[in-house]
Amino acid sequence: MKIETLLETKGREVVTVHPAATLETVVHRIKLARTGYAVVSEDGKHVAGIVAVRDIAYSLADYETSFAMDMPVSEIMTRDVETCTPEDTLKSVMQNMTRAQVLHVPVLKDGELYGIVSIDDVVKYAVHEMELESEVLRDDLVRLQTLSALR
Repeated sequence: MKIETLLETKGREVVTVHPAATLETVVHRIKLARTGYAVVSEDGKHVAGIVAVRDIAYSLADYETSFAMDMPVSEIMTRDVETCTPEDTLKSVMQNMTRAQVLHVPVLKDGELYGIVSIDDVVKYAVHEMELESEVLRDDLVRLQTLSALR
């Protein structure tokens, strides 16, 4: 499955925050969106970084909480962001997510933010594929049993 097909199904909405936004603002934004990430972007189109719940937890462990909550997100964001394109396959993105140990991969089209793939999307796809494979195997088994009974 191509990433474009996935985005057609799930939508292309991406939670973004400005690099100057405080960690407190980001935490509230992530909570309101009911997600585990925010893409950091000056203009909502170009990716400067990404901040995930993991980054937030680490910053709270590294700094005094009140200090950390007032920090700009640019101080704690992941700058080396794993990205993909709409033409990539979900399987290749899944492999890259596993290799890079990331849970969210921004999708870029012509260098601009186009959508996002999450680990939830990957898991849903994998479960769907296993269910289809299971159905095919069950159908094959029924056919074989029917042919065997006819002999």
